[in-house]
Amino acid sequence: MLNVHCLVSVLVLGVCVACLTGCGDGHEDNGATASLTWDSVDHPTQIRYTVHYGRQSSGLPGSCEYENSVDVASPSATITGLEYETPYYFVVSAYSEDGGRSSCSDEVLKVTPGSPLNEDEIRIAPGSGHNEGQRPRQELRLGGD
Repeated sequence: MLNVHCLVSVLVLGVCVACLTGCGDGHEDNGATASLTWDSVDHPTQIRYTVHYGRQSSGLPGSCEYENSVDVASPSATITGLEYETPYYFVVSAYSEDGGRSSCSDEVLKVTPGSPLNEDEIRIAPGSGHNEGQRPRQELRLGGD
């Protein structure tokens, strides 16, 4: 277990977080998405990782106490269904098949972006503000394909 913990300290410095807006067909909104990558842990047994995350900091270095967690096999994860324009805290821990588990990495804070525009969200109605004898304005849609 000590070997896993020491190597996770290297992982701490390698955590990268990039948040992107969620993808979809334009009719459903799955929220914001966070893509995380980190340095893998070198250990003689198979290593898996747990990404712990939430809207509040655990407040303690090395703590894994967050609202949510997800287990992954590789040193990357995509977290979906996050709220837009919301700060999220992320940490990663490693565990081996022989039962050893590390403390969590340093915390990374990321604010998710705002909601993407939907074609139904912003419209300028035709004919608004035109004078008699002038051609009505065209409807303008922003966002969506």
